[in-house]
Amino acid sequence: MKFIEIFIYLSIYIGLFAISFYVLSMISAKKKVVPEYKFEELPKASILIAMFNEEKTIKKTIESALNLKYPKGKLEIIVIDDGSKDKSLSIAKKFEGTKKGIKVKVIHQENTGKGGALNAGLKIAKGEIIITMDADTYAEKNSLSAMARFFKKPEVMCVTPSMVPYKPKGIIQRIQHAEYLLGIFLRSAFASVNAEHIAPGAFSAYRKFFFDKYGGYEVGNITEDLELTFRIQYHGYEIENCPEALVYTVAPTKFKELLIQRRRWYSGLIENAFKYRKMFSRKYGDLGTFVLPIAWISIFLSVFFLFYMLIRGISDIISEVSFLISINFYFGSYLEFNKYLLEKVFFTYLTDPVIWFFLLFIGLMIFYARYATSKIGKTGSLSISLFIFLILYPIFFGFWWVMTLVYNLFNRKIVWR
Repeated sequence: MKFIEIFIYLSIYIGLFAISFYVLSMISAKKKVVPEYKFEELPKASILIAMFNEEKTIKKTIESALNLKYPKGKLEIIVIDDGSKDKSLSIAKKFEGTKKGIKVKVIHQENTGKGGALNAGLKIAKGEIIITMDADTYAEKNSLSAMARFFKKPEVMCVTPSMVPYKPKGIIQRIQHAEYLLGIFLRSAFASVNAEHIAPGAFSAYRKFFFDKYGGYEVGNITEDLELTFRIQYHGYEIENCPEALVYTVAPTKFKELLIQRRRWYSGLIENAFKYRKMFSRKYGDLGTFVLPIAWISIFLSVFFLFYMLIRGISDIISEVSFLISINFYFGSYLEFNKYLLEKVFFTYLTDPVIWFFLLFIGLMIFYARYATSKIGKTGSLSISLFIFLILYPIFFGFWWVMTLVYNLFNRKIVWR
């Protein structure tokens, strides 16, 4: 057996094993009992909104925060302008004061990056719970109260929501729509074994005690939310997930914008995974022995399969065309050519185990997405998004990682702003 075939079957085995682990984790999670606060018992909370040139979305974001359902007098909103050059600051200033029983503060500073801006908010925050809210994020009114209930358990230092794109349109946003739905399932599976390692900075909640003891956000880190998530796990605390807490984010609409975002995310993942490399050990349970290693193996396999399928596809086409030409095949006959293609699909590709594994993967993606929509109660144009996702995402994912590796290899600087 060729090396490439051994590698492919080993990859399939690892994939099936990982899938089984995630599903079984979800089943076992139903038996886990987490103590929760009652609504009137919820602790004081501070929402930090760091912004830089967000004049198009900041008004709606602050209004969304003001509409959150939370015990009266227990919520404050702190908007930190990180040296914006547009009208963001003047728009935010209009909300200063007390609105709907919620105190809104707006502060301005020279540009230091998102980490520095959030640290400025942390210094004046009075809440026991800190929520970081991106300036292009909108939350359902019950999301914060649903997340804050989990903090009754002292070991819980972070609670994550369910993130979906806001009113996805076009191919680029629909791909992200399906991707975010799959992320909802995986985040729930990871949290069930305390292995969640990516808490979205758009609307995650943290216990202020952790910042007081271990310091604030790492200034200069291009994925400060990811670094904080690793740090929480590194110190042995728990991260919970609240799939019912629905939050919308304005997703990139253009391929270049999406590439820049993913290049930053993946570069940050490389940087922080190396920084916390000691977490790849038995000491960190399922996170260190299974979830993190499988995550990196999956990335490698995705890039490998992208190139494998492209090379194989081109090679097969060249071979088939050469063969047909050698037997004087008549390409002008529409019926004859389509009959040949049909036979090729049924008798060649559908007998390939790799193709069947890919079909299984498609089925699982549909299951994951359905699970997510059952939790958040929102589907949107799910069928269209999934169809586009399955066709284009594997190609995009491999391309994003290749570009990220190229940038890191040549020491190209990647920044938040």
